[in-house]
Amino acid sequence: MLIIGEMINATRKSVKEAVINQDVDFLKDLAQKQDEAGSHYIDVNVATGVGKQEREVEYMKWAVKSLKEVTEKPLSIDTATEDVLRAGLEEHGPGAMINSVAAEEGRLTPFLKLAKEYECKVIALPATEEEGIPKDVDTRLKIAQQIVDEARNQGFPPEDLYFDPLAMPLGVDDNSGLIAINAIRAFKEQLNVCTTVGLTNISHGLPARALLNRTFLTLARGFGLDSAILNPLDKAVMSSLKATEAFLGNDPFCGEYLKAYRKGILVT
Repeated sequence: MLIIGEMINATRKSVKEAVINQDVDFLKDLAQKQDEAGSHYIDVNVATGVGKQEREVEYMKWAVKSLKEVTEKPLSIDTATEDVLRAGLEEHGPGAMINSVAAEEGRLTPFLKLAKEYECKVIALPATEEEGIPKDVDTRLKIAQQIVDEARNQGFPPEDLYFDPLAMPLGVDDNSGLIAINAIRAFKEQLNVCTTVGLTNISHGLPARALLNRTFLTLARGFGLDSAILNPLDKAVMSSLKATEAFLGNDPFCGEYLKAYRKGILVT
């Protein structure tokens, strides 16, 4: 399963301060820790909400350049702005991930063109400017099909799209977990595409979030989830994932599970 480390995100106060103050050591340390914890991609979001967009472009260039000095893992360029995305990809080179496209003007076709140019994988959100986040699976599936169709129009391989089911906080809608799981299943069965999820969204506003996160991860993986944006430093979540992979037959002879046990990193 593909793990996208979520920790370098300027919505977190400590990261926002590090970006504004150009604290490169703080960001590098977070990148190294996520790399060592098992991330396949490391997400980078530098949208501090302070200053003009040109500042965010410079932040992204600085962050990508700095992080590539300490990790060989590809980065996930996390932005909804074309100029910021282009800056990050120019600094990164081929093989990054884009987080994310949506069926919105200025965010679908231009992003897919950049994805093709830089040979990226792409996280796709089944949302539009008019609909926002749809409440039902059928609408999410319909929008996802629109994104797949546009990817084909641009010569971008649909197999490199990772659709997010848009898991909303369980404390706001007690059906949100079920809707997300059914969306994952629909994306897999009807579109034959990859899937990912912003894992911690599901537990927002509730206590004991790690318990909810790892339970949802296990359920979603069983229904075909291919990837997750999560905190790889959360040992309980990562331990649950190791056990889940073993149960699903994705860990021959429980090799990775046993390796983690011998290293003493499993949380029971």
